[in-house]
Amino acid sequence: MNYVNLTSSQKEYFQHLAADSQTSEPIDFFEKVPSELRNDPTMVEQYLNGDPDLGITDKDWSHVESEFNGGSNEADNGFFEDMSVNRSRQADNVTPDEAYAAESADEEEVASLLESASDVAEASGWATAVEIAGSAGEVALDFLAPAIGGAVAGKAVFDHFEEPKDKWGWGSLTGGLTALVLTTPPGQIAVAGFVGYKLVRRGSKLINKHFPA
Repeated sequence: MNYVNLTSSQKEYFQHLAADSQTSEPIDFFEKVPSELRNDPTMVEQYLNGDPDLGITDKDWSHVESEFNGGSNEADNGFFEDMSVNRSRQADNVTPDEAYAAESADEEEVASLLESASDVAEASGWATAVEIAGSAGEVALDFLAPAIGGAVAGKAVFDHFEEPKDKWGWGSLTGGLTALVLTTPPGQIAVAGFVGYKLVRRGSKLINKHFPA
């Protein structure tokens, strides 16, 4: 399914790689892309064609045993590697040290891509939260906040007492009074301030992560 979800140009690229092989299929070359990235065509594109902002290099298909030395064009005789490194090797075979270096570079780039995707998702989630808070804030303050606040306060008092009559009596009273207070203008202002504080704090963490002082 990951291969099916690729773009047309990406499929054409893997078909091109398989064109000179005898037994390998395009999907065999696709599976040389790190497994953590295969379910996202965007990250596959960044991995293969590079992303300078993330430090991702443009890739070539590298033959472990070069074609000049009789190496095959099958998928099991190659891997994706930094274009400049591959082309500087010319007709030489890939050495164990070079293969290890390529593998290490892959691990770093995969980590960068996954972190970037996570940051995008977090930023999107934060923006959505701000939008929801703005558009649905009135409903939340008028209904959800009093209900939740009353339940939390009542539960805290309920847990404080040992006798059942005290638990239910004082717990219910506290919950009811808290809910009532949160329906008043001062209570709504307090809830709005807390929600705003949490959203700003989340956004501040994202900004500090990407734009440190």
